[in-house]
Amino acid sequence: MSKRYVAAMVAMVALLAMAPLATAGQASGEWIAPRTADGHPDLQGIWASDSATPLERPEELADKATLSDEEVATLRARATELFDGETDAAFGDSVFRAALADRQEYQSGDGVTKDTPKGTGNYNQFWLIDRWFDNRTSLIVDPPSGRLPSRTAEAEQRSEAARAARATEGPRTLAQELARLGSGLRCGGGRVPMTGRGYNSNYQIFQSAEYVAIQMEMMHDTRLIPIGDGPAVSPGPRNALGTSRGHWDGDTLVVETTNLSRGASGSSTDLRLTERLTRVGPDTLQYEYTMSDPSTWARPWTARVFMRPAPGTGVIYEFACHEGNYAIEHTLRGARMQELEASR
Repeated sequence: MSKRYVAAMVAMVALLAMAPLATAGQASGEWIAPRTADGHPDLQGIWASDSATPLERPEELADKATLSDEEVATLRARATELFDGETDAAFGDSVFRAALADRQEYQSGDGVTKDTPKGTGNYNQFWLIDRWFDNRTSLIVDPPSGRLPSRTAEAEQRSEAARAARATEGPRTLAQELARLGSGLRCGGGRVPMTGRGYNSNYQIFQSAEYVAIQMEMMHDTRLIPIGDGPAVSPGPRNALGTSRGHWDGDTLVVETTNLSRGASGSSTDLRLTERLTRVGPDTLQYEYTMSDPSTWARPWTARVFMRPAPGTGVIYEFACHEGNYAIEHTLRGARMQELEASR
């Protein structure tokens, strides 16, 4: 661990003992973000990202960027009735889409078939946070259609090559089999952009003049982001969180990330991620991110998420991922038993 990294973490810990400066005041009723000692907006705290709004606008709402208050109330009531804690867990866009379709039952698409007993093979909704509904029909704000841009021919070729490889691959070694399960199933590291919703989707921000640290509840990873002008980030070792650098654009913290070891939303590792964090109210943090990868999409696209202060104790507890400790062993044992039965 470098001396610079240690010094940065020491400074960050020391900063936690400092109370934020009082808000400068109100002008004509306009809310003014509290400031830190260096004069920038105070983004610190634990922020929850639990919006029900889907990433892409559903096709049946193609001509509606927003819903009426009555339509939102209807969707919220449907979701409350459907997801009573006993259904399969609904991740990502599933809560909104199930409510929009007025589903009377919900069964996840995570490999659970209609013949599988209820609650078998997946989490149930009891373990997830209730989602927030607002009037928007997509998190994507650009393109204005609320839909992802068209994919390039190169991206389609990558996807087809990956499908063909999975279909034709022969017997795997244990190491290859573990790798194929993916880092998420092996409880290995978080990812960017910070798109979690409803499940371990809290983010704690620490802030100093030189660094911003973001602790992500999911997979208990922490991003340490240097702030200010520095040498340009050059291509280098890649990792799941990439190489990030931040700067202030007025009252918005802008974070540029490259050198990712894996894509996101189907991108290649050449993805350039731009995140913008802005306090837009006493209880609202706006998180906006732009994905740019010419080898994957015909144009960059941008999504906007609103986060709220997380209820609870004021701390993020360890994400104790049991899958990596127990479930993978049982998955591999089950595969061996299937192979044994097939050989008889």
